[in-house]
Amino acid sequence: MIYFTIAFLCNAGLFLALLEDRYRFWTTVSVTAAVYFLSLACGGLLSHAIKDIQLANQLSCLLNVLLLFLSSLFLSTNNFMQKLYLALLAMCNFAFLSFFCELLLGIMPFSTTGAFAGIFSVLLYLLFTALLCLCLYRPYHHFSDRGVSGFITGIFLISIFGYFLCLGSFDFLFRTNIFAARLLCAVLFYSAILFAFRSLFHAAKFRETSAEEAARRRILEMESGDFADMLAGIKEVKNARKNGEYALDTVKVMVLDGVSDRVPGYVDSIKASIAQSPMLRGYNENPYINAVIATKAALCSQSGIMFESSAFIGETPLKTGEICIIANELLTKAWLTASHFEGERKIHFTLFTAPEGLCFEAVYSAYPEPNEKFTLRGKNVAQVISWFLEDRTEDQDQTGLENTAEIVNRYSGKISISDSPEGKIVKVLVRY
Repeated sequence: MIYFTIAFLCNAGLFLALLEDRYRFWTTVSVTAAVYFLSLACGGLLSHAIKDIQLANQLSCLLNVLLLFLSSLFLSTNNFMQKLYLALLAMCNFAFLSFFCELLLGIMPFSTTGAFAGIFSVLLYLLFTALLCLCLYRPYHHFSDRGVSGFITGIFLISIFGYFLCLGSFDFLFRTNIFAARLLCAVLFYSAILFAFRSLFHAAKFRETSAEEAARRRILEMESGDFADMLAGIKEVKNARKNGEYALDTVKVMVLDGVSDRVPGYVDSIKASIAQSPMLRGYNENPYINAVIATKAALCSQSGIMFESSAFIGETPLKTGEICIIANELLTKAWLTASHFEGERKIHFTLFTAPEGLCFEAVYSAYPEPNEKFTLRGKNVAQVISWFLEDRTEDQDQTGLENTAEIVNRYSGKISISDSPEGKIVKVLVRY
């Protein structure tokens, strides 16, 4: 025996708890309360108009969830299928608890007539709805801003089967102990639904956590590169200061020795020497891009790497920050590779505007990539299969260019890496 007042109240609570509301608290509660009382009135009319009690109950519940569904279209931000599935779930709950409550009361070893049956059915409906809310709260709110997916559509279709199962439409499949078999199948149905929702939620959380950790590692790598650039800049400043103090001492000695006529020539030579400092050269008219290239040039100078740069850009829709990120990652990759090269180490960086977009190019000293030959020696089955199915070269070549790859994909550009007699050539094209 299920009371409409409790069933409709639990349905309303299900919608309020699981859907992400769009308006303020009292607005949502007021509209839901109006739908609740309207459903009670319509349910009472249907109970008097239809003689078949089960049909009248199901139609009354259907009308209630239909009104709740229509109101949720305006009150909540979830997608259409999430709201529709919640309406179907409320129908399944009513059908399941209608026969489960009667079955449970019928097998009790004492009389269950009177107030006990009413109180028991109320508590059962409330506890069952609370259990569903606890199990589905996090998955529903986690995916509240997602669009319609194949998962929620599949769950909806499966729940249609579960609804008719709870109604007894498939009782002909069970030869003996029909009610027990129907109860077992219904419990398995609810368990599978909850397991699917919770599994998908935990998988999404794990993927989100992994993405956050990868982003955190990427930020730490960028910050460590920034610290190296900062250290290179500090060293250049210290060297400039030391050279300046030495020049002043030299001028002082010249004056004391009475060779003041040689001071202007010496000052000109010092100015020419200062102009050769990588930190003081002009690489680009944009001060931010110039600062990125200058710090890398200083880092190369201190590492014994010959650095050349040609960076000229015109009007471009790319943000300065995006250009700086690409240039920084490209030069960092070139410096890391060239610093491990034995021999004459060079880096040549080019930035220019082409008809198809903005082009970045870095040519740097590097060893050629060895040609890996496939062999079964020392490999397990998973490694053999991954050799044929996974793309290996792209991930290896683009190590250190993760942020660049995201920017390039956003602008439908491309990254190409090739070998040359001078070493490696990395080209980045950002289309616009």
